[in-house]
Amino acid sequence: MVFLGIYRAIYEYDPQSEGELALSEGDLLLVLEKSTEDDWWTVKKKAAGGDDDEPEGLVPSTYIEEVCYSFSVGGTVQPCLLPHDRCLWLNI
Repeated sequence: MVFLGIYRAIYEYDPQSEGELALSEGDLLLVLEKSTEDDWWTVKKKAAGGDDDEPEGLVPSTYIEEVCYSFSVGGTVQPCLLPHDRCLWLNI
C-alpha cells in the first residue's frame, strides 16, 4: 500500500455524511490522498490489533497532525526530529 504520510487524530470527529470516517483522539491514520480542492483527505485508520478492521474514508485535515517516525531498514536507524510525543518507531 502506498501512503503519503502517517498522521494522528488530534480531535474527535463524528461523520456528518456517507464516506466520512469517525475519529477518536489518538487514532493512527495513513493518508492516502490529500485533496487540492478542499480540506478533506482520504485516510485509512490503522487497526489496534491484527484482526481489527482498517476502514477508509474522508476526514477534515484540520483534525489530524503529521507524526514523525523513526525506522530501521537493515539495521540503519533513521531518526525522528520532532518532539518525542509526536514520534513513532517502525521496523521495516
